[in-house]
Amino acid sequence: MLEVILGLLLILALGWGAYLWVEVRHLTITRTIDDEKFEQLVESTKQDKIELHERVSLLQIHIEYLQEENRSKSTEVGELEDKITEITSESEEKSEEIKKQKGRAASAHTSKGQILEKWCPFLEHPEIDPDWEAKNWSFMGQPIDYIIFDWRENKDINIADGKIVMLDVKSGKSQLTTKQRRIRDLIQAGRVEWRTIRLE
Repeated sequence: MLEVILGLLLILALGWGAYLWVEVRHLTITRTIDDEKFEQLVESTKQDKIELHERVSLLQIHIEYLQEENRSKSTEVGELEDKITEITSESEEKSEEIKKQKGRAASAHTSKGQILEKWCPFLEHPEIDPDWEAKNWSFMGQPIDYIIFDWRENKDINIADGKIVMLDVKSGKSQLTTKQRRIRDLIQAGRVEWRTIRLE
């Protein structure tokens, strides 16, 4: 853009110089003006030429300054783009590592839960009655982890104190599944019955 402006100024200067040259020639040939006016015109032309030359020099300095500033900004932009690429790459690597760590944590949590399920009959916990014998625990796994048969030898005591407990073992913040909640609701509502089937 500045080069175009500089070019236009040079063209104007040449045009002005040519115009003045024609005028001077015309004045010389026709000899309609006196020597004093001629000298003034020559001096004015020289002064205009000097001023034009100074303006062109200033424009060239300004163009060089703008070009240098543009190079500097281009370098800064390139450095910022490199930094953005580096940060994006690091962010993607960290995201992948976080996913891996979450997967490992979930796997470890699942493993821990499975181990706790197996050892539950031998643990002390406020929800586990200390009178429940481990041999009376039956592991089902799905959809409920255990059925505990807390029964008594004596028929009357068995009816008074015995019970059957459906127990599901959870670890951490895990919740009952929808199926487990529905089974729990049926048991709590007393919708439990006994059937014997004889097959021949």
